[in-house]
Amino acid sequence: MRTTLIRNGYVVTIDPDRTILDGGAVLIKGKKIAGVYAAGQIPDHDIDEVIDASGCLVIPGLINLHQHTWYSMFKGLADGMLLEDWISDLVFPLVRNLSTDAMRLGGYQCGLEMLCTGTTTSFNHSVSVTDEETVKAIVESQADIGIRQFFGKELRCRNDRFLDHPLSLDESLAAAEEQIAYWNGKRDGLIRMGMVIEANAHWTSSGMSTEELILRGAELARKLNVRISSHIAAGTYSIEKGFLKHLRDTGRTDVRYLMQLGVLDQHWMLIHGIHCTDLDLEHMARVGAGLVYTPTSEAMRGGGIAPAANALRAGVMTGLGTDGAMVDYTNDMLEQVKACVLFQHQRHLDPTRMPFERSLEMATINAARILGVADELGSIEAGKLADIAVFDMRRPHVGSLQRPLSAFLGAGKGSDAKYVLVNGEVVYRGGEFTRCPEHREILNEVEALARSVIAKSGLGARAGAPI
Repeated sequence: MRTTLIRNGYVVTIDPDRTILDGGAVLIKGKKIAGVYAAGQIPDHDIDEVIDASGCLVIPGLINLHQHTWYSMFKGLADGMLLEDWISDLVFPLVRNLSTDAMRLGGYQCGLEMLCTGTTTSFNHSVSVTDEETVKAIVESQADIGIRQFFGKELRCRNDRFLDHPLSLDESLAAAEEQIAYWNGKRDGLIRMGMVIEANAHWTSSGMSTEELILRGAELARKLNVRISSHIAAGTYSIEKGFLKHLRDTGRTDVRYLMQLGVLDQHWMLIHGIHCTDLDLEHMARVGAGLVYTPTSEAMRGGGIAPAANALRAGVMTGLGTDGAMVDYTNDMLEQVKACVLFQHQRHLDPTRMPFERSLEMATINAARILGVADELGSIEAGKLADIAVFDMRRPHVGSLQRPLSAFLGAGKGSDAKYVLVNGEVVYRGGEFTRCPEHREILNEVEALARSVIAKSGLGARAGAPI
């Protein structure tokens, strides 16, 4: 069994005692962490590889709870667009022209971007209709490069208002169950599965989701014990479009709707939640539903600032995500950690509401709890999987480390990642991807294919000139 020792690092464990070890070490045997040691306490072992983490921050691998991987192909197109216009004028035209190859290449590109900025796990929320071939392309591309992915298989079906879907609800449920059962746990646990059940007012009022679909989908998720991802309470706060329009039309919030249906429980990950009320948060806390805050995504579309600090105070397990990079152009989870602190302080006019330590918890142990895998991921503890990120804190832009964690989270960047390990394997080292030496060629392929899709979608003008 291969052994790796990370030594001399500033080890922030995120364990129950929130132990920090300056000059500490982490011993890895095979896929798991074998021990965590203070300076000078490393036991004798035969070590296959020693990683010198002097001057480096050593943390659990970051967990991105909200991602749309193919969006990474289309950065820069969405300047100046409100969310609702972005969906109708950008997402829908692109979706009609996506191929299985685009899904595969988008998976590679997004996975590479996440790995080289310290993310080791993501939840990929499917927003397009996928079949067996496209699911295979999506999940295997990221497993190939060594990143862990939860793929949220979308649940949609043909109905009186959505006639183009090839499957009935019974057929869609059967297909989802079959693919979840087949893929969950494959590739040494790098492939995990979940579900996407859109339950917000926008989706239900458009006919893209139905009450029966939500009820039966939630029942299937409980049966399979997988997480459900759903966009809620987001978008433009206006009478003409978005959340407020649907609130006026329906008389209920998205969270209240799920409570009325009796389906909201710990299996649900509710995404964005910008306009969640205090009562919504109380409901979520009572049933154990998670909230996923995507600070830069919400800011880029002018949607508002979600009540993440209030959610934590109410007892809601709250994590972080980037959203897809066609929204806010970034897959950097360290950027989300910093933005979470800044935006929550701005929302509350209170510089104590979101300490850096708490924001980092949202990107590690909280995220693992929301996914239901806190016994495997989210902290550096003996017995857990060795998903670890090592960041260089001695870069000039970081500067003086009087209080290392706050200094780095405030001034550091995801690109300061020096080593990234998943399942105990070094998958990123000093600018190179150990499983993907041809990554530059992949990025060239992605760029060429993206140009073709943009042209076919009639969006060349957005790509070719400033907005």
